[in-house]
Amino acid sequence: MRGSTGRLAVLIGGSSLALVGYGAVLPYLYSDVANARGLGGGTAAAMFTLFAVGSLVAAPLAGRWADGRNPVAVAAWSRVGVGLALALLGLGSSTPSVLLAAFLYGVGVAAVQPAIQVILLAWTPERRRRTVFAWQFIGTNLGLAVGGLIGGFLADLSHPGGMRPVFAAAVAAEFVSAAVVWRTARGAAGDAQAPGLAPRPAAISYWHLMRRPSVLPLLGVTLLLTLACYAQYESGLPAYALETLGVAPHVLGIAVAVNALVVAALTAPVIARTRDHDPAGLLAMCAAIWVGCWVLFALPMFGIGSSAVLIVLGYASVSVGETMLSPVLTPLAASISPEGATGRTLAAVQAAQTLATAVGPALSGILLAAHLPAAFMGLQVAVCLGAIALAQRLRRAASVQNVRQGERHGAQVVEQIA
Repeated sequence: MRGSTGRLAVLIGGSSLALVGYGAVLPYLYSDVANARGLGGGTAAAMFTLFAVGSLVAAPLAGRWADGRNPVAVAAWSRVGVGLALALLGLGSSTPSVLLAAFLYGVGVAAVQPAIQVILLAWTPERRRRTVFAWQFIGTNLGLAVGGLIGGFLADLSHPGGMRPVFAAAVAAEFVSAAVVWRTARGAAGDAQAPGLAPRPAAISYWHLMRRPSVLPLLGVTLLLTLACYAQYESGLPAYALETLGVAPHVLGIAVAVNALVVAALTAPVIARTRDHDPAGLLAMCAAIWVGCWVLFALPMFGIGSSAVLIVLGYASVSVGETMLSPVLTPLAASISPEGATGRTLAAVQAAQTLATAVGPALSGILLAAHLPAAFMGLQVAVCLGAIALAQRLRRAASVQNVRQGERHGAQVVEQIA
C-alpha cells in the first residue's frame, strides 16, 4: 500500500468518529425541533429537505475541490464547517436559524465525502480498494451504532434545551475527526509513499464527464439502488412495518440491530469471496437480493407468515446486499472516472444518492398515506429490477471503456519505445 495500514486505519477511524455525532443526533432530531422546541412538524420536515438541498448544491463544488485542491485540507476544514453547522442547529430557536443550519450542514457533509474518498484511493492500490472501503463501511456503521447508544442516554426531549448535550457531543466528535484527518493525512502528504495528495489541475468538466458512456449508467444504478434501500430505511419501511403490518416498535428495533450486526459480520467475508468478481455484476446481485427482501416484506400483507419474523428476516437480508454495494461503489466510480476527475465522479455519485434519499420518502409517504401498501412494495421491486437492467448496461459500457483505455496505454508505450 502507498499509505501504511496503520495510517489507513487511523484515517478511517477518525473519519468514522464524526458519524458518532450524527448517529447521536439523527434519531431524535425531528422530535426535538417539532415538539421540544415547538417549531412544528412543517419546520422539522423542511429541515430534512434543506439537508438534501444543501448537499445537492454543494456536490459539484465538492468534486472540483477534491480534484483541484489538496483533499486533506478540504476534508479537515469541511469537518470543522459541519461542526459549526451542528452547533448552530443545536442552538437554533427559530425556523430561519434551524433551516439555515440544516442547509449549511448539508453543504459541509457533501464537501467531506469526495475528499476523504480521494485520499483513501490515493493511498490504496487498486487490488486492495474493495477491502479498504469495506472497512470504511464497517467503521461508518459502528460509528452510527455508538452514536445512537450515546444519544439514547443523553437525549432529553422534555424541554427546548434538552438536546444540547447531544449536540455538544456531536460537535466535539466533528472537531476531533477533523483534527485526526488533518494530522494523519497531512503527515503522509509529504511522504514519498503517499502520492496523489498534491493539488491537481482540473482536467475535465462535469458536462464532459456526463458524456462518458459508463458514467450515466453508474449514476442511474446508484440512484435506483439508493431508492430501493437507504431512501426507505428511515421512513417508508418503518412506516409500513408499524402502521400497515402492526409490528411492535421493539420488534422494529430488533430488526434494525440485526441489520447492523449482520453488516458488521459479513462485510469482510463477502468482500474476500467476491474480490475477483465484476463490480457491475455485484451491483446487479445486490439488486436481485433486494427483490427477494421486498418480497419477504410483502408476504404478511397476504397472510403468509409472521409479520415480526419476516420483518426481522427482511432487515437481515437487506444487509447482505449492502455488503455488495458500499465497498464496491467507490472503487468502481474511481476506475471509470477520467484522469483528474475522480473527485467530480464521486461527487456525482453522492449527488445521485442524495437525490434518491430526498425523493424516496416522498414517494413512499404518498403511497402509504393513500393506504396503498401493495403499490409501495411493487414500486420497490420495480426499482430493483430497473437497477439490474442498468447494471448490465454499466458492465458493457465499462468493458468497452477499459478496452479503449488499454489500447491508448499500449499506443503510449509504443511511442515511448520508439
